[in-house]
Amino acid sequence: MSFGILLSTVRYEERRLLSELDRRGLHAVRLDPRNLSFGPQDTERFRGMTVLNREISSQRAALAAESLEAFGARPMNDASSTRVCGNKWSTYLRLKQCGIPTPTTLLAPSVEAGMKAIESLGYPAVVKPLSASWGNRVSLITDRHAADAVLEHCAAMPSAVARTVIVQEAIRPGAPDMRGIVVDGVCVGVISRSGSDWRNNVARGATVEHLAPDEEINGLCVRAAAAVGARIAGVDLVRDEDGTLMVLEVNSRVEFQGFEGATGVDVAARIVEACASEVIDVKETI
Repeated sequence: MSFGILLSTVRYEERRLLSELDRRGLHAVRLDPRNLSFGPQDTERFRGMTVLNREISSQRAALAAESLEAFGARPMNDASSTRVCGNKWSTYLRLKQCGIPTPTTLLAPSVEAGMKAIESLGYPAVVKPLSASWGNRVSLITDRHAADAVLEHCAAMPSAVARTVIVQEAIRPGAPDMRGIVVDGVCVGVISRSGSDWRNNVARGATVEHLAPDEEINGLCVRAAAAVGARIAGVDLVRDEDGTLMVLEVNSRVEFQGFEGATGVDVAARIVEACASEVIDVKETI
């Protein structure tokens, strides 16, 4: 079986994954999506290849996954789940369709729609771009003046996709949230995250703490990953004022440096094990 790892940037997670592959004697071909043209000469190259998708760009990750599948490879995660997780509105729809508790979310393709959505949900509300990581361009809207400023900024973005946002019910902004990591239907652990501001991103300096196994949390993480079709997923959760668990987002190319440090779980080994056990159904290529 041949292996590939799709990436354009090598971070902690990719170094850990490459090291684990080497430790197991599994040579992985490095595939840079910025250099892949998917010409006829690539048909045999990709046929039957298991490809671990670690591309940092959501758009390139989804495009490459779709192309790899067409050429007979099997990316992990697959193209469908990668596209869904790369779009916060698509993720919300899948969660709702599968009965996963998640904050009320409204689509806002224009300033007018955004203002109506914020007024409908009430203050505070959260405005998010369709695709973003590490809390970038995510805003907590506390009054009409903030809403005007943020939506005006969104309207000045260069494309219709970038101008479109979601408006989400704010669930205890500033309170700690949780992240669980799911690999092949098993929640391997959960951490809590506490940030210096209302966003609890580890990339923004949030502190993390290992949470003891909890059947309710673990089960919801597994259900959320299944809802978006992801075999490997990071699931972000929070409890509302009544203590009800809600899923905020699902990430198909999860970062796990802080998670490994807090839990002691070897996430890289779990992911590589899932790749190594993959049985390829060879598909007709184009």
